[in-house]
Amino acid sequence: MILKVGSKGKEVKELQEALEINIDGDFGYGTEAAVKSFQKENDLYVDGIVGNKTWEILGIDTDEFPKELKYMSTDLEKSYMTSAGLTINRQYLDKDEYVRDYGKIEPLGFFIHHTAGWDNPYKTIRHWNNDTRGRVATQYVIGGSNIKGNTKYDGEVVECFPNNYLGWHLGKVGNFAISKFSGGVELNNFGYLKEKDGKFFNYVNVEVPEEMVCDLGYEFRGFRYWHAYTTKQIESLRLLILHLKNIYPKMDLENGLPELLKGGMDPKDAFEFNDKAYNAEQFGLWTHTNVRKDKFDCSPQPLLVEMLITI
Repeated sequence: MILKVGSKGKEVKELQEALEINIDGDFGYGTEAAVKSFQKENDLYVDGIVGNKTWEILGIDTDEFPKELKYMSTDLEKSYMTSAGLTINRQYLDKDEYVRDYGKIEPLGFFIHHTAGWDNPYKTIRHWNNDTRGRVATQYVIGGSNIKGNTKYDGEVVECFPNNYLGWHLGKVGNFAISKFSGGVELNNFGYLKEKDGKFFNYVNVEVPEEMVCDLGYEFRGFRYWHAYTTKQIESLRLLILHLKNIYPKMDLENGLPELLKGGMDPKDAFEFNDKAYNAEQFGLWTHTNVRKDKFDCSPQPLLVEMLITI
């Protein structure tokens, strides 16, 4: 299905909902601008027209591709509860070059990411499964709060592949061992925000309510204002870390960022690029920013910093 300026109807509403913009079912110039921003952000051809590729990256099913996705077959239960009391739901990705069975290889480290998008963890996973570029896959996704106020998925943890699988989640880093011997989690969050006339906007120029804005009080990677992680997200992340420490005895998750923060390092510096993490000289608990100078996940928000110090 092709949508462009002048299109109307429920499909336009679904598009606008995915872009987190005003939902009126009318594809006007505001919707076109949001589509162009999304296309640019995702390395798509920027024309403001929504075709198959844009639909796929948005994670929305249309008649042009299957509504039922073929996920990795498993006999496991759809959800389980950890010893720490965290419920984890399963929605497994297909196996491909970025999700592999590494047998008995045990991860030694863990990285925290954010999606720069949806509050819905299932949309994130569906997006990955439809993305022919196969760029990324973390083992877990933690849902967030929609900037329109919907908290349905806030704090919900979804597992994308089994423990004996590893996903490619860091891109090009200094040592392949980092990805091969580490796991990851994505927090559903828009990331950095831009301020204009006292209002705050995400990367597709949709206004974010002030109560959902975290003001760091300083610039981190060029931005002072960020979409705030929620209390439920951070609590779920804390319980997930406790779960990982239990199932992976060799994974020292008090090393890395927690060690730096407990030692008194300024969070702004602790979340920055780290040579030891980049060169796989020190495993532990890190964020994407610790190994990539071109990334923005995650920001040193007080709620996250406090959790990492006390973990």
